Amino acid sequence: MDSTQRSVFQPRTVLHPGETVMEYLEHYGWSQSDLARRAGLTPKTVSEICSGKTSISPTTALAFENVFQRPAHFWLNLQRGYDESSARSKYSHLLSQWENWASKFPIKEMRDRQFSLPSGRSNVDALLAFFGVSSPESWSSVWQSSQVAYRQTRRSKTREESVAAWVREVEILADQFDLPAFDEKRLKSSIEELRKLTRVRAETILEPLQEICSSAGVAVVLVPELPNTSISGCARWMSTKTALIGLTLRYKTDDQLWFTFFHELGHVVLHRKKQSFVVDNAAEDLNDRIIDPEMLILENEANQFAADTLIPPQELAAFLRKNVFTNESIHDFAKDIGVGPGIVVGRLQHDHVLEQHQGNALKQKINMAFRKES
Repeated sequence: MDSTQRSVFQPRTVLHPGETVMEYLEHYGWSQSDLARRAGLTPKTVSEICSGKTSISPTTALAFENVFQRPAHFWLNLQRGYDESSARSKYSHLLSQWENWASKFPIKEMRDRQFSLPSGRSNVDALLAFFGVSSPESWSSVWQSSQVAYRQTRRSKTREESVAAWVREVEILADQFDLPAFDEKRLKSSIEELRKLTRVRAETILEPLQEICSSAGVAVVLVPELPNTSISGCARWMSTKTALIGLTLRYKTDDQLWFTFFHELGHVVLHRKKQSFVVDNAAEDLNDRIIDPEMLILENEANQFAADTLIPPQELAAFLRKNVFTNESIHDFAKDIGVGPGIVVGRLQHDHVLEQHQGNALKQKINMAFRKES
């Protein structure tokens, strides 16, 4: 059996403490009526304790302490052990009823991508722990109240459960960061430093990217995309004082990764008062999305922020007027404005100045190992 499918070991059913009371009565040769008189309890209460119908209360435990010469915590521990065992037995039965709910999540892919699923538990139990909920009903309530604004394209099929799993992993990893309060001035003053990272080797960017953003109160995490999500990134205010940016490597080139990052950064900088969790597929045409008018405004603002931050409009206009778009001219222009040449290629392709196959040699291919850093 796969170790990920094993259930946590459950001890055999724990006997009700009334069984122990019966043993003591037999030892002393007392009847239940004798115990009722000695403990100051009604015969009915003693009978129900002995038959397992009534629990031993703290008051009863104190009475038994004197009657049986065993401390009150002894009786309370017996009762607590029985109550937990009984609750776990009922919970195990419920887990079997919730397997259909768990089957809707891409659990194999989550484990393959090292999501924070507890090991050594059944799939249902692991998912409940992963989401921090007690039942599928509570998961649904939490998910529906989380205000996740997700841009779904007509060209890609998505599953709510897969999106929720990806979002939750982003939250878990972001929560591991020890962040100061958000510092808007510091973040904005760091933008030029962040732009410079577009010129370094892609596999080295994660740590400095995290450090720069963390110092301003923003956690940045990389979480592998799951099937049926079509996610490139997300942004959210975790509280009124800290924010997060989640990224995937869906398109595996530096221009797409950096545009997505600055797009999400735009949400953080421009939309601080919006508490929804914006999950983006930023690289595809907005016209192909099923999207509400308010969200369309937010997305256009974030897109403009990313585009203008990476390549200032005046600089781009001057370059376009030259009408020379060789790899060499693109390389020199990118160096002059302080960004990676792949960024320029991606922008020219997006604006249909270049065909999709042109200039790709200047892009960096990204095959980065995902690391859970904080």
